[in-house]
Amino acid sequence: MRQIYYLPAHVVSESKALLPDDKQIARGWHAVHLGEGQEQLSLLWQFQGDQLKQAAVQGSRLRITVALDYRDAQQVDVFLRQSNAWIGAIDIRYAYVFQPFELLLTEEQTAAVLNEGVRLELKNGKEPLWVFDAHDDEASRVLFAPHLLMGEPDSRVNEAMHTMLSLSSLQPFGWMEGCVLDGLHSLQPILGENRVNPILDLHFSQFFNERGDLLYEDLHGKQADGTFTTIEATLPLAVIVKYRMDHPVILKALEFFEATGRRNGGAVIDEDMVSAEGSYTVAYPLAVMARQFKRQDMAEQAIAQILLRRDCLAREQHVYLRFHPRSQEHTFCNWARAFAWYCLGLVKTCVELKDSPYANLSGIAELEAEIIRVAQVAVNWRQPNGLWSCFVDDPTTEIDTSGSAGISAALALGASRQLLPSTYMSLAQRNLVELSSYLSPDGILTGVAQHNAGGMELQRSGYRVHSQMGLGLWAQLYAYTK
Repeated sequence: MRQIYYLPAHVVSESKALLPDDKQIARGWHAVHLGEGQEQLSLLWQFQGDQLKQAAVQGSRLRITVALDYRDAQQVDVFLRQSNAWIGAIDIRYAYVFQPFELLLTEEQTAAVLNEGVRLELKNGKEPLWVFDAHDDEASRVLFAPHLLMGEPDSRVNEAMHTMLSLSSLQPFGWMEGCVLDGLHSLQPILGENRVNPILDLHFSQFFNERGDLLYEDLHGKQADGTFTTIEATLPLAVIVKYRMDHPVILKALEFFEATGRRNGGAVIDEDMVSAEGSYTVAYPLAVMARQFKRQDMAEQAIAQILLRRDCLAREQHVYLRFHPRSQEHTFCNWARAFAWYCLGLVKTCVELKDSPYANLSGIAELEAEIIRVAQVAVNWRQPNGLWSCFVDDPTTEIDTSGSAGISAALALGASRQLLPSTYMSLAQRNLVELSSYLSPDGILTGVAQHNAGGMELQRSGYRVHSQMGLGLWAQLYAYTK
């Protein structure tokens, strides 16, 4: 029996505001606007006698989950509904859909919240904030409803597995959901297809109809059905190809890769930008396709996309997130997730191709050499606890658990496939223990640097969030160290 539980709230008053004309809530979900004045959101919890007494003798976490891309940095003030007493604020900056935010409550505050309810108010917001509502008490969606999280589990690692193997790990389609799907698929050898595959199907059902049509919103909340808006959107294809080789979206992805490459002289990039993400979101899916469909041209293309990023982004002890060929400008030097994307794509591409008929292509040796080189570079930037700062060369930017999980997963996979010495596996195993201390009571990875919508200032600020995307990277590390 689980020792944690969610107490979903009832939305008793809400704004009548309409969504911006060009935005939409995720398919099959509904949400409420949260603002000030008449736009405030009021919540109540309905319990009887002993239920209320039992719930009100412990601290809790008041949670809301963002339902529409939010490009602002504001605090949501939380007041008791009857007494109007202020009990805290939820700090929300540049949030993405399906991302939970919380306010820690004491035992006394929890009792007051359960008795009075709360109202939530966002003042002076430049952007509208929309959060998911109660979803008619659907158990599978309870994480995303306004709720109180109660209790403390015996094992947060077990809770992380529970969260991964559910709808609670859902993320926006693209690189975020791709990290989760990759984490789920990597757990197959450990947990078995009977446990993992139904969850893959559950996640796919959010983004595909019965005909296999791709239906989703991009990271700006705009409808993007049937298209790939950027090269970051194609990461899910790696797992889709492994799991459903006949899925119709695969052909669309191939067409996207080919069209993008034609426009850029063979480089699969977004406009004038070579990005580290493409190592993971382009080269790796191409390598999976090469292996599954026995296509040497795809294998060669996967190698070419890695080497392009090696030549443009890797400079001695540094890895950049972006390079703009026209201006020759490099940006985001030594960002931890740039290391993670580069290393994960590099190692996974190499592993896929070495398991294919194309293990002896001329570029494979270059990939293997770069794995050894960049692994040592990454290790040299570790902090005393074994993890990496948000900018790996600047400890003042504080630990980023997502970048650390991604780098560690790449090292573990490389070591498990003899692409790296066994010492890297020992390092990854120690990092798994350290990262597991950052799991929330219900198993979501905390300590994650927010996604990159807020630019350099936000990344250097030390601001951290809960993230299922980060949990997907943690799950990969967990799987590769077993």
